[in-house]
Amino acid sequence: MGRKLLAVLLSVTLACGMLAGCGEKDDKKSSSNSETVKNTETQKENNEKEDEEPASIRLVFFGSAGDRNTSFWENEFHDRVLEELNIDVTVDYLPWGSEDQVGTMIASGEKFAFYTASTREQFGSWGSNGYFATIDEALFEEYAPSYLEARMDLGLECAKYKDDIVMIPVGAIAYSGAQDNISVRNDILNEVGWDVSDIKTYDDYVAALKAAKEKYPDMEVYRGLNHMAKALNSVIAPDGAVFQNNVMSPICVVDLGDPDSDEVISWLESDYFANLTKIMEDWYEMGFTDPDVIVDYTIYENAWTSGNCIASCGAISNIYDHQISTAEMETDVQYLSLNDRPTVMLKDYDWAWGISAAEQDNVVSYLKFFNWMYESKENYMFCLYGVEGTDYTISEDGVMEKLTKDSFFPSWMHKTFYYEPLSDVEYDAAEIAEYMAVDTTAIVSKDAGFTFDPSAVEVEEAALNAIITEKVDPIAYGFGDYEKDFPAVLEELKAAGLDKYVEEYQRQFSEFMANK
Repeated sequence: MGRKLLAVLLSVTLACGMLAGCGEKDDKKSSSNSETVKNTETQKENNEKEDEEPASIRLVFFGSAGDRNTSFWENEFHDRVLEELNIDVTVDYLPWGSEDQVGTMIASGEKFAFYTASTREQFGSWGSNGYFATIDEALFEEYAPSYLEARMDLGLECAKYKDDIVMIPVGAIAYSGAQDNISVRNDILNEVGWDVSDIKTYDDYVAALKAAKEKYPDMEVYRGLNHMAKALNSVIAPDGAVFQNNVMSPICVVDLGDPDSDEVISWLESDYFANLTKIMEDWYEMGFTDPDVIVDYTIYENAWTSGNCIASCGAISNIYDHQISTAEMETDVQYLSLNDRPTVMLKDYDWAWGISAAEQDNVVSYLKFFNWMYESKENYMFCLYGVEGTDYTISEDGVMEKLTKDSFFPSWMHKTFYYEPLSDVEYDAAEIAEYMAVDTTAIVSKDAGFTFDPSAVEVEEAALNAIITEKVDPIAYGFGDYEKDFPAVLEELKAAGLDKYVEEYQRQFSEFMANK
């Protein structure tokens, strides 16, 4: 990416300025007349602003609302944005895993902004169906200069579907290794005779989890089961292949460890998928998982954030999450990697905000809002952490303490080192150096910038996804018997057009690779 964030963090100086403009100066007029004209024009502008109807925007978050952040959205946040931007903001929540509901909302013409990412399963079909409002790059420069500055030297290429910008990516941290690794409650492991430093193999990892589960049978074991293929990449792919699956049962994948190959792998027909299902069957038998994970991700999300979960998927940045910020207890969360594969850079953001197509004429209002969020550190802290003194405090040495377990704009998504460099008070210098080197040593994914256009196989895709949801996912998560149940399911997938879909994916990816 060409970033040297550590150097930037050590050298950048933040300053806030205010630029004021006035009409063309007429040197022939007296200073008294000029001031009168200026005052008259200013009063006129203020009157016009007061008379303007406020613009409206709606933000849809994934997760669940707590009492405090509901109050914040409806009162302090709403009132301040309305006063300073003349924008009326509504905030709603949907459960994690509700992308299909978001798609239905967009298709029905609802107006809102939503979490999205170019690596999400729905991204290509949403793009081909025109679900996203498009954003001219010049609009970012005109209405969101502070946002661009806070994104540091990251661009907007990652925000495109084909040639159109369709997202507002947010945040500026280290982005390689997303969900490749594991965060473990080391304080719990220590109670049962284990330490993260003792875990060298997958078998060690399972033995440690077993011991912890035996001591705390009511605890959930793992948050983020849908990322197991990443966290256990080396286990399911002993041949050295590198995968970055965002779901357990994708239709197609590519081996990122082979940078020059354009081969597309039919994941569900592969040995990798078979290996994954066998691991998940073992986890189910050991009591590590529950079928509810397919229905409601928030069960595990809430368990982790409340301190009632032993391990979680995570990125290398999780080496800094020694404490679970929303848990009302002391914890020691440590970073663990079971992979011997290179760290992969897929994109230079975590998630982004997409805007529904029905809001095409209101794109500027969203840009103005996100520009305001990043316009000053005061605004940034307000949006991410709430009201100082009520929701958080900052000590004399600059360490922040959260006073509420509720979250606002999620820091994992919106955090930028432009305003929050890593603190050498909170973190060891060696940890900071390791973290800041993550992106510079990562390999760039060969499919970065590729988005599959499913328009030629829409019928087949719909049929395949229906079978995957109903019959493949339960097997993928270990709640079925791969050897016994999957052959018949594979026949259904073939009858629904699996081969045609893979061929079309191969055609498009080969074309993409040839034109790189």
